[in-house]
Amino acid sequence: MTTKRWMKLAMVAFAMFWTAGCETMTGNDGGNNGGDSSQDGSNNGDNTGDNTGDNTGDNTGDNTGDNTGDDTGDNTGDNTGDNTDTDNQGGNTGDDPDNPDDNTGDDNTGDDNTGDDMTGDDMTGDDMMDQPVSGTWSELTQPCGGTRANAMWFDSRMNGYMGCGDNAAGFGLFVTEDGGETWESQPLFNGARINDIRRDSNGTLYATGTDTVDSHEVFIIDESGPVRQLVGQYQSSLSAFTAVSQGENIAITQDGQLFIDSLTGTQTAYRAAGATEFMELETHLDDELTGQDNPSEQMSRVIGYNNRFWGVGSVINRPGTVYYPSNEPGATYHMKKVEVQPSTRDGELHDIYLWSETDGLVIGFDHSLDYPLIHKLSGDPGVAENWAKIDLFNSGILYQGGAWKMAVRGDEVVLVGQTFPNNRGFVVYSMDRGMTWTDISPLDEDADFAANLMSNVWYFDDGTILVAAEGGEMWRYNP
Repeated sequence: MTTKRWMKLAMVAFAMFWTAGCETMTGNDGGNNGGDSSQDGSNNGDNTGDNTGDNTGDNTGDNTGDNTGDDTGDNTGDNTGDNTDTDNQGGNTGDDPDNPDDNTGDDNTGDDNTGDDMTGDDMTGDDMMDQPVSGTWSELTQPCGGTRANAMWFDSRMNGYMGCGDNAAGFGLFVTEDGGETWESQPLFNGARINDIRRDSNGTLYATGTDTVDSHEVFIIDESGPVRQLVGQYQSSLSAFTAVSQGENIAITQDGQLFIDSLTGTQTAYRAAGATEFMELETHLDDELTGQDNPSEQMSRVIGYNNRFWGVGSVINRPGTVYYPSNEPGATYHMKKVEVQPSTRDGELHDIYLWSETDGLVIGFDHSLDYPLIHKLSGDPGVAENWAKIDLFNSGILYQGGAWKMAVRGDEVVLVGQTFPNNRGFVVYSMDRGMTWTDISPLDEDADFAANLMSNVWYFDDGTILVAAEGGEMWRYNP
């Protein structure tokens, strides 16, 4: 073979080698966020919000979903990723039967993420880099057409309930057997407003709200027959000072205690373990045990944890408040309170989750600054300094708004709320118990928020997220 031909063959081989090398490298560029996850069969899309930006080949959040089963089975059915009690914190999957559940403000300026700008509801700019690429959002519908979808409960990925209690049309109980694709109305609940649904450790499904037919504020959803029936448990008295005219939350402890708070007032009601009657209360605070005379206060969320009760709330012109179990002799439902905001600030807390009695998260609205209000507990809950403030803008999330609800699975947290001033729906995700956050909100083709304000969320073991939004919207994150 001639020298000239040898040189020509060598040049061809070099060109082929160089081309192959270039093709191999392009897939590993900084945008290969989802590529690494797809190579890990165990990742299952659990990295909601991980593997973005510079994560090339890192899979930093790869194992975030490996906690999924840590607490599973604490609830009944398949109850995805819960804690240790009966109350299912936040009505979510990361809940616990003795723990927190759902709950469902507004206004301001600055809903925008265009670069460093804080005006508008736009999500373009830096925050777009935080969007996970391993999953997608699908828009579905849900049966509650008001501002908030009050009650959501799932026993498995496919089977769940939704109760409506918001605005004039907020009535009814609905069932899904296909993961929220369709909802079937339960006709015997057409006269019931339902604000919370929770299953106890024995499998009994409770709800609170008001039954306008027979005036029950707490009832069992009887699933034993061919149609679901309403079995009343508590009818309020005629007392203006103690009667709960419409229940907002129902908390259930592992040992069978029940506690409800009022949607419209400061009244509460309590049923001891093994008892058949509810006791109406003027206050949930431990005044009678301490001899103090504290005014009654309104809660927005109450949960059970380790056979005791916790709550959050306050009205919009006072600091956000946490109510934690009293250790006074004789305490059962009794709580003490701590304000997590300075006395000069206004805010409301709407949800609480506990990993332990010294490790928790509360979320809501900061009405002084109009940003989501997030505080992290580390230590004694009675010490205000142990409730550290977490700012979303430290994680690059710049828009203003407020938080309604969270779902927890192991160390992972999914939080939903609304932006200001346009009241669009946002979803943020944390893989470290709320210390840092990534925005995973559904966006439209213009990179703006696609959803109406979001008030309820459920996080499943397979990484799927279901979010209920205003006006009958439901969004599903598909990992």
